[in-house]
Amino acid sequence: MNQIRRWAPWFALVVLFSIATSLLSWWQFTRRDERVQRIEQVLANYDQSPVDYPREDVESSLQKWEWRQVKITGRYLPERAAVVRNRPLSGQAGFLQIIPFELTDGTILAIERGWIPAGSPITTPSSNPLPDPGPRELIVRLRASEPSQQRGVVEGQLASIAPAELQGLSSEKLITSHYGRLVSESPESGEVPMAMPKPSLDEGNHLSYALQWVLFGLMAFAAFIWAVRNERRLRLEAQGLVQPKAKRKNQAQLDAEIEDAG
Repeated sequence: MNQIRRWAPWFALVVLFSIATSLLSWWQFTRRDERVQRIEQVLANYDQSPVDYPREDVESSLQKWEWRQVKITGRYLPERAAVVRNRPLSGQAGFLQIIPFELTDGTILAIERGWIPAGSPITTPSSNPLPDPGPRELIVRLRASEPSQQRGVVEGQLASIAPAELQGLSSEKLITSHYGRLVSESPESGEVPMAMPKPSLDEGNHLSYALQWVLFGLMAFAAFIWAVRNERRLRLEAQGLVQPKAKRKNQAQLDAEIEDAG
């Protein structure tokens, strides 16, 4: 009974630790599943041929259309252009250019035209080349809008790609659930921001981290079992009920024995 009382708190601690590692492992497995789903979506849609923009279908099943190329016609509204701040690329600070695009039916779709490096100071872009408002046909990849960051308003800048935060546009006409990432435009503009690269297809380290947390939980139980068994053996040795365990000789002792034998 005394032994149970002695080891009960340690066992409870091991159980709590194992529960924590199990939850952390589950979290990493969940993050990996989400990452794999995003990769599969890119592989399924990224290189598909462009189709006419089916707005109603996109809004009802946006996940299915993520990264698909669609064709739209209309005109840019450069006077309502904005940049999204805090968008580094390859280790360099920069911005994403966002310009509303009025479709032929009067609705407005936000277009992310590409990346612009930061200037001096880095709180402003180095340049901001704007297209003329003439008619154009665009090919864009559809993306789900990002959540609003609810941060302080900076004139001409957004904290995230949240089309609802674009100023001076009719809320009835503005599409807020998704936006388009520019692939090509006809006629072409003289100067355009740098096109964003294809999204990474790397799963990351989530799987290895998940397995490590499982291993840590098992190691905690293994250490507890070893400690209990070791204490029991020492107690039996002290009572003379079992033979003491022979100590393993280290290399120095073995070398000394060889010298004595010689």
